[in-house]
Amino acid sequence: MQYVPAPNLSKHIKHYLLFEISNSERKRYRHFSNGHDGLVFTLKKNEFVLLNTKSILPETFVLGQISENQDFQINGTTAIAIVLFQPFGFFGLTGIHSSKYINDFEDSYLIFGKEILELKERLQLSSSSREVINYFNSFFTKKLNETNYVLNPCLMNTLKLAHKKRGDISVNELCTQIGVKERKLQRLFSEQIGVSPKKYVRNIKLHSFLGLLRNESHSSLTELSLEAGYYDQAHLIKEFKKTIGFNPSTYLKTQRLAVNLIEF
Repeated sequence: MQYVPAPNLSKHIKHYLLFEISNSERKRYRHFSNGHDGLVFTLKKNEFVLLNTKSILPETFVLGQISENQDFQINGTTAIAIVLFQPFGFFGLTGIHSSKYINDFEDSYLIFGKEILELKERLQLSSSSREVINYFNSFFTKKLNETNYVLNPCLMNTLKLAHKKRGDISVNELCTQIGVKERKLQRLFSEQIGVSPKKYVRNIKLHSFLGLLRNESHSSLTELSLEAGYYDQAHLIKEFKKTIGFNPSTYLKTQRLAVNLIEF
């Protein structure tokens, strides 16, 4: 289930995700980029294995921006809570450059210290989803009150325009309309978002297509690809496979925990 954060946190946190995975077998999942950093809590002690590196992930970890899909395996029944930050939210709440964790996972303790372990324990003892959300809101409100970060208007306007255009806009056009030099925009994106403007815009376009794909199954793939701003169906499929690793028809057949989190 998806839950909105407290209003005072909405500029830094997009939403919270809570879900349970009930099975007695090992299941494989694929995660691909959605343009956001995340903070993940495994609330029941089962192995969360990153298949790309065969490493076992901590019970709570920060998930940075990714440029390629990542596969992992969960052994047995578990419950997972995810904080999905706004594109610049992790930087805004921690002051850590987002580019530091591209395609990487970091133990949350190394970033937030013992506070995050105390939060994890509270979450594990929670009796309801609402209690979990309240703990999240309290924790991040405290973090917000401790930060001096001021939202960068240039970056905010760039993101707003890129989303308004559903990713169908070049970086050069963004710079021209916002009135910013490309070098400055590249620096802001690297520091506060973690990926280049070009990669971020491509990501918006792909997720725009995914929205069309889920809601307009009566339209042909060619029509949907053109509506999303791709040159043709071949261009779409190339970008789709590059990011997700599947073609669109295979993606539709998968069991999805979230738009960018699928069982396969």
